[in-house]
Amino acid sequence: MDLGASQVPLGGQIFGTQCASLVQPIVAGAEILRLHAAEVHNFSFAAIPFFNPVETTSLDFCNVSLTLTHPGANDTVFVSVWLPLTDWNGRYQATGGGGLAAGMGPPMLANALGLGYATSSTDGGLTLNNTVDPQSGKWALKEDGTSNDDLQLNLAWRSIHDMVVVSKDLIEQFYGVKPSYSYWHGCSQGGRQGYAAAAKYPHDFDGILAIAPALDLAELVTADFWPAVAMQNEVVPPFCIFEEYHKAINAKCDPLDGVIDGLISDHDLMESCPFDPHALVGQVVACEGVEDVTITREHANVVKQILQGPRTTEGKSLWYGLAPGAAFFALAKTAAGPDGTFAPVPFAPSVSWIKHFVFQDPAYDTSQMTYSDYDTAFEISVSKLSVLWGNQHLDLTDFKHSGGKLLTWFGLADEYIAPSNMLRYREGLEKRFGGAEVVDEFHRLFFAPGAGHCAGGHGPLPVDALNALRDWVENGTAPDVLPALTTTSEDVKVSRNLCRYPKKLVYREGEVNLASSFVCE
Repeated sequence: MDLGASQVPLGGQIFGTQCASLVQPIVAGAEILRLHAAEVHNFSFAAIPFFNPVETTSLDFCNVSLTLTHPGANDTVFVSVWLPLTDWNGRYQATGGGGLAAGMGPPMLANALGLGYATSSTDGGLTLNNTVDPQSGKWALKEDGTSNDDLQLNLAWRSIHDMVVVSKDLIEQFYGVKPSYSYWHGCSQGGRQGYAAAAKYPHDFDGILAIAPALDLAELVTADFWPAVAMQNEVVPPFCIFEEYHKAINAKCDPLDGVIDGLISDHDLMESCPFDPHALVGQVVACEGVEDVTITREHANVVKQILQGPRTTEGKSLWYGLAPGAAFFALAKTAAGPDGTFAPVPFAPSVSWIKHFVFQDPAYDTSQMTYSDYDTAFEISVSKLSVLWGNQHLDLTDFKHSGGKLLTWFGLADEYIAPSNMLRYREGLEKRFGGAEVVDEFHRLFFAPGAGHCAGGHGPLPVDALNALRDWVENGTAPDVLPALTTTSEDVKVSRNLCRYPKKLVYREGEVNLASSFVCE
């Protein structure tokens, strides 16, 4: 397959002369406040896992900075569009956000630019004119303390479409032609944005790469605070206890998929891994920086709560727990204070969500949250915020009819988002559209054993999912497997060919670190 070819005549100096003369695009429902464009030469950006996997160097591009607002919303939205001066591949790649941010900016832009794409990112207005970190959640409230529904709408989906309209207009101005294909690339919040774009603006993208999407955001972000609640109300172990449990869970459930290879490869084990946290009670753990710690029944109870997921005070399950095999550091990290006692280090966006979105009180002290308080927070989040953030908005019917393609891969050891919810969403698609065969025409899902959130973890990561999506969109070659690779801390290469759902990796024979030893069944 030839994924690098373009029919667009390329020539850096031709394009460069037009950079400073770009004019403001027209965006329905928005007003352009400012546009500034200037050439950037010999640009480099360091490698960052997932965002920019390989260092980009010596790039020349037209850097367009645009500011817009929505009349009556009192928002200031920044959009960055980077247009290659040379070697444009004829395509457009929009990039997504993460956590409570609408866009990740330069890291993902640099990656797309290095691959030859015209590319863009937006802050959705969430930086409040570059005065706050979006992860703080401060943007969710107006100055009078009421909900900023306009900015929440921006993150939900509006800012995505505005960015696309702006970018495609500037691309056509700059190159004299429209992009031959348009793609979305995002993970986590960026993955959710990809699904929202498919549902709300089904003609914006030909292909969407939505990795580990943060679907059902109102439930998810509140659930990510559950480990801190459990510890605050029970006991806060030194983090080495959780590390010991992580190893024990993998050791218990790894063999259940048919082979001992350090990976839990069966997505059905996400709900059926038969690990009992109390089996480790009495075990002594060597902990760096502190004395050896003996695992207690109280420690085991906390781990059980984290694995089960949040429950009401009456014992009703509210959401999924930590996936078996996923590391605890993201949601259950702890740290010692000056007096030697340990305290939870909760996931910061979850704290922001509870303060600013749920209770609308920046002074709310989440460190004092009781189980009853948590019940209230979860109920408010679901009843009030799911109206905007729920999956009822993610109907892919029009996207299917448009001919668009949506590819998702999801780590089975995701530390932040339960793979089981992705599985539930996919099953819902199959029920809605009449079976897996129909859904596979426009939506393909791949689970990655041992892979973490967006990147990391201890399992192989897809090598080039974006090109697999392009081949599907441009050549009609739908992916049945995604080649994946990782290198262990012992410098051992581990490869897998990730299976298209619902198939699973099954060991046949040979070296367990080689993809050729497994088949999809």
